[in-house]
Amino acid sequence: MQVLFRRRRVEEDLSAELEAFESMLVDRYLKQDLSLEEARRKARLELEGLEQIKEQVRDVRMATTLQSLSQDIRFAARTLFRSPGFTAVAILTLALGIGVNTAIFSVVYAILLRPLPYDHPKQLALIWSKLEKTALSRAPASGPIWSEIVHRNNLLSDVAGIWIGNGTFTGDANPEQVKLAFVTPNFPGLLGFRPELGRIFVPAEESFGGRWAIMLSHGVWQRRYGGDPAIIGKTVSISGGSATVVGILPPDFRLYFSDNVPAEVGAMVPFGDDLSKRPADLYFLRLLARLKPGVTAEQAQADLNQVAGQIRSQYTELNAENLSFDLAPLQRDAVREVRPALIALFSGAGFVLLICCLNVANLLLARASSRGREIAVRSALGASRSRILRQVLLEGLVLCTVAGAAGVLLGWAGVHALMSIRPDYLAHMPEVGINWPVLAFVAGLSFASVLLCALAPSIESSKTDINITLREAGRTSQPSLRRGMRAVLIVGEITLGLVLLIGAGLMIRTLQNIQAVQPGFEAQHLLTFEIDLSTYRRQARINFVQEWESKLASLPGVASVGAVSHLPLDDYPNWYSPYRPQGMTPTQASGLLADHRASTPGYLQAMGAKLLEGRFFDAQDRAAGRQVVLVDDLLANSAWPGQSAIGKQIEVEHVTNQGFVPLWSEVVGVVEHIRNHSLSKKVRGEIYIPYEQSPREHLSFAVRARLDPLALAGTIRAELLRRDHNMALSKVRPMTAYVQRATAPVRFIAVLAGAFAGLALLLAAIGIYGVVSYSVSRRMHEMGVRMALGATSSEILRLVMREAMGLASVGILLGTAAAFFVSRTLRTLIYGISAIDPATYSLAIVVVAAAAFLGCWRPAAQAAAANPVDALRSE
Repeated sequence: MQVLFRRRRVEEDLSAELEAFESMLVDRYLKQDLSLEEARRKARLELEGLEQIKEQVRDVRMATTLQSLSQDIRFAARTLFRSPGFTAVAILTLALGIGVNTAIFSVVYAILLRPLPYDHPKQLALIWSKLEKTALSRAPASGPIWSEIVHRNNLLSDVAGIWIGNGTFTGDANPEQVKLAFVTPNFPGLLGFRPELGRIFVPAEESFGGRWAIMLSHGVWQRRYGGDPAIIGKTVSISGGSATVVGILPPDFRLYFSDNVPAEVGAMVPFGDDLSKRPADLYFLRLLARLKPGVTAEQAQADLNQVAGQIRSQYTELNAENLSFDLAPLQRDAVREVRPALIALFSGAGFVLLICCLNVANLLLARASSRGREIAVRSALGASRSRILRQVLLEGLVLCTVAGAAGVLLGWAGVHALMSIRPDYLAHMPEVGINWPVLAFVAGLSFASVLLCALAPSIESSKTDINITLREAGRTSQPSLRRGMRAVLIVGEITLGLVLLIGAGLMIRTLQNIQAVQPGFEAQHLLTFEIDLSTYRRQARINFVQEWESKLASLPGVASVGAVSHLPLDDYPNWYSPYRPQGMTPTQASGLLADHRASTPGYLQAMGAKLLEGRFFDAQDRAAGRQVVLVDDLLANSAWPGQSAIGKQIEVEHVTNQGFVPLWSEVVGVVEHIRNHSLSKKVRGEIYIPYEQSPREHLSFAVRARLDPLALAGTIRAELLRRDHNMALSKVRPMTAYVQRATAPVRFIAVLAGAFAGLALLLAAIGIYGVVSYSVSRRMHEMGVRMALGATSSEILRLVMREAMGLASVGILLGTAAAFFVSRTLRTLIYGISAIDPATYSLAIVVVAAAAFLGCWRPAAQAAAANPVDALRSE
């Protein structure tokens, strides 16, 4: 072992030994009346070279060491497999802990650690606009802002923009609506991916007014065009126009963005107009930048700060907003919302492995105690402490190696189980699996498990006194359970188990609270779908929606119908804008933002929204009528605290033929706030505008059904094709699907945390049972003496229970203190409760105490029921 782990010391000893031997030869030749130089020469000739001798010694020592190591490994394997019950339990326990960590790490690596599948992904970063007056720190940019950054920056090699809209492929009997990525022509080149067929966009396709160039997704290419490679250069019909196919996106192409940018798009097209000519304060464009080689994010951020100052000086409206920029590395920003949850799950899996290691350490410790006489005999026969320590470590190595292999198999099964219940943020991660980085992690984990499992028995073995052990000659007395390494291990298991249980309790309570949230609408019996109206002009769009709503309302089984520009809990890019209540100056109203929704008269009723004051929209709220709006109670209470909002005037942004224009409108109703973004928080107040007064190209319909809502889907799709054969439905799903998707991340964490906690609790109870049972079996002589001297069964029962529950109490106290600090890191994940929720802590403590009680009751009862004569005779 010294050759392997103390090589420098061994080499120094070898050099000193050879130098001493050389000195002895020199002295011998000096006695033969040779000169000092001649004596040294003859000594070196006799030795035939110091370095050659060193190599020979090294070879012999290494061969001996490796042979000895091989013998010890074979002996450890034979020893373990002579106890199949012990070995099976230890391997299964460790494999369970390693398997859980393998599965979770596979997800963590795929989402948090694996480089994004783009060219030099570390150079990619998002540029977010920060608008001080409106308190927005992650706002998109406008076309002029993008253009100014491109021309003014010094440290970015390229800057591109993207916006997600809808498009409908037509030209046959089955039109298909898809998510359409509108991009600046340099966007594909900036990402650096290779198209499956064809090419990416070229700068010439930035010319405006010509035919679109389009890159199809692999899925659309296969579904609609049969994977025909001759599609390159041909035209396809889309959204009432035509586009020339220049390339096919790779099969695994995805957009790893956050904030309303879907991972998968059906096609990619360049913008059809000059973005630099759009309003400077029309924020819709997501900006992606590539840093120049060797440039750090901090340097690029400093450069962008200077660019922001130059832009503010040129655009008055941007100066009023005090525009600045935030550069966020794409790899980090894409996972910013899921990182806390995954780190929490990974930590929980680590706690499970620690408990497994503590259990196996207890087993090895008990095994080492039962082999105390064997170890003493080996020591008496000349085995060194390092050799015995090595033997203990090698037994742990054999166990953990086999457990690691079994853990990989369990981890593989665990990955498939995780993917079956994955929420949306894992749905687009098909590369989650067992790969080389995961296997390297398992190898490191197995080695760490060796150290953790073998540490306790190694320490105990090193304390063995040969004389005392041999003199006892089979006596089975053992110190009290309260003392020694076993006490530390029991306390550690209880502490870790309680921390996991409290964390799981907080997440389960969070899930219950979120599921109990009133979202402001009734999701049951509600069918939703989207249509794309971009091929219709303004008035034709209004007419179509009126007629289509009337037709839907007349279908059998339909109770009510309505439409809105942005459906609650959907991932469609949000529409939020400033507003100004009457009586406020523009300066006073600066910073006021609200979500804007264009809706038809029947939408809020179909959604089951609650009217608090005034009225809903009706047939009189036409395009040519007076401008009216509805607001939610969040905005009404903020704008007019303690007053009625009905009849108040408010300046709201409308969609007109001239673009987005602020118009004064009258508030005719107040509705209860609808949680459009998240079930766990209210983001902004909401303003509803009659659809005819602010028509949008994208529209989501809500159909309240009397029976199963999905039963209407086929009828609605057929009716739409009869009305317009170039129009298609998309995202046809019940509203409950959106609610379930909103709760899926919390449900995912709660399920896994609950599983971890249950497993930890079971392992802790088994660990306590094993330790107490072994301790009692080793102390039967003591119990027999106590009972022979008059101790009653109840006193023996209380003795064992007092010792075991005393350790459990220490573990509970330490676990409560540890959970107090650990649970504070879960603040961003929990909802509706405190991180130190008393009910959760109390219940967890009771459950852990009950598990500990059950774990030690049976061995304590066995000790109390023992016959003192038999106990003494066994000695």
